[in-house]
Amino acid sequence: MQTSLIYNISFAVLTILAFALSIISLLAYSRSKKGKLLIVSIAFILFFVKGLWLTYSLFNVPKENWHPFLIPIAILDCIILVLLYISILKG
Repeated sequence: MQTSLIYNISFAVLTILAFALSIISLLAYSRSKKGKLLIVSIAFILFFVKGLWLTYSLFNVPKENWHPFLIPIAILDCIILVLLYISILKG
């Protein structure tokens, strides 16, 4: 029961933070029109999608059946990291 509550809180915080950072970075991009801010915005949006995906799986998929979600989530994390790295290189 404790672990379930920790998962719920963790994924909720991840999703809310990713959504807030997506909005902030999109507003920054709309003001500056810098390409690196667009890339960062896309990375934060992907974090938000990941949070939604994890939240969905938390409530709809039994914990013992999470293994099919791990590889796509790892791939999504790799894409996010590459986008953040590209945004740093554009700086």
